[in-house]
Amino acid sequence: MQETSVHSSPSYLEHSFATQFGEAVQFDHPLAASGMGARVSGIDLCSPLRSAQVELLLDTLSHVRLLTIAGQDLERFSLAAFERFANHWGAPVAHPSNFLRGGKPAQQDSESGGVVEFLPYADRRVAVADTVLPGQVTCLPHESPAVLVATNLLGQDDRKEFRLKDGGTWHTDIEYEPLPIYVSMFLAHHVPVARDTPNGQWVKPPVDAGPAPYFPGSDSELMALRKRLPLNGETAFADTAAAFAALPLEEQAKLEAVQVRRRLNAEDEGWLAPLVRLDPRSDVKSLHSPLWASRPGVRPPVEVDGMTPAESREFLECLEKHILQPEFRYDHVHMPGDVTIWNNYMSVHTSPPIKIGIKRPDDARLLYRLSCKGAPSLVLPRDDDPAWVTKHIPGGYRSPDSIVSAGS
Repeated sequence: MQETSVHSSPSYLEHSFATQFGEAVQFDHPLAASGMGARVSGIDLCSPLRSAQVELLLDTLSHVRLLTIAGQDLERFSLAAFERFANHWGAPVAHPSNFLRGGKPAQQDSESGGVVEFLPYADRRVAVADTVLPGQVTCLPHESPAVLVATNLLGQDDRKEFRLKDGGTWHTDIEYEPLPIYVSMFLAHHVPVARDTPNGQWVKPPVDAGPAPYFPGSDSELMALRKRLPLNGETAFADTAAAFAALPLEEQAKLEAVQVRRRLNAEDEGWLAPLVRLDPRSDVKSLHSPLWASRPGVRPPVEVDGMTPAESREFLECLEKHILQPEFRYDHVHMPGDVTIWNNYMSVHTSPPIKIGIKRPDDARLLYRLSCKGAPSLVLPRDDDPAWVTKHIPGGYRSPDSIVSAGS
């Protein structure tokens, strides 16, 4: 388990939240055996936050790796308010599913330096999602290209055939760019009702279909760990800070010297990035995305500096096997109105098996995701250097003044 400091102890954090947000706040930590996770209720994110409140939230995440601020009123808490809140954690980034790069969908093997074109609202996933259960499940209105709609509401055609879609691959968000994503967050809108299987789960365990969606060639123990996913629509996490802390000191020292080469496309030269990162707030060290191929067929595998491709795969798959051990795993239950924030440098995650072609609203899984780069900001609006935005934020996206200034 990750060593607990005074500033990450449950009693200290509970007292701090009561001081900053009022005695009605309830604080629960940890949520996982590894020490990962905290859940706070009684905080209304519709109102602007004071600098000291933002500081406490930032410090808490740096220790616990995942933080849920529960129970936002979805009649009042809009996606604009969600994006305003996200600006405290970093500069929100347009999601690749919401823009073209070099004339191709940015999720494809598109030109690395290509011109970024934001897709019109009607061409994004949210527009399709609203057609599946009209009048029963509707996305919260928004136009921001930073909002990813994570859902099993995939369009009218999918209603013709009910089926189960396997979970995704373990990854961190957009780690393949020179400046990776620091923080991501979900706002939960609709979550499925667990009821359909004999064990009261939402879905049955998927039938093993071989190595897909991973590359073939991994050993059976690693494949079993990869595919041990939750069955009630939870997001699966692994705590890479606790996994690093559990290693012998000699091995930690060796890993701290490792650099990995990440690429957007196979033909790119790529860039070297540290495998181990130090959180500047908590001084906690963690393995940052120690995965050989987190997006098979979409992004090229990672190479360890000084190793051949085969050696890189063997080395990183050994680390992946370590971080996916049960003692570092946590399956996060989403509840409507919850905002869940996670540190991408200190964790990996994946999506669960889901039902698609659904015909009932209590089968709907509808979450909104924002991801942020760069330094946090205690006050809004942010004061990011324009040259930095141009270099690191696709399309130079900035949250509009109408969002970041609302309520201030």
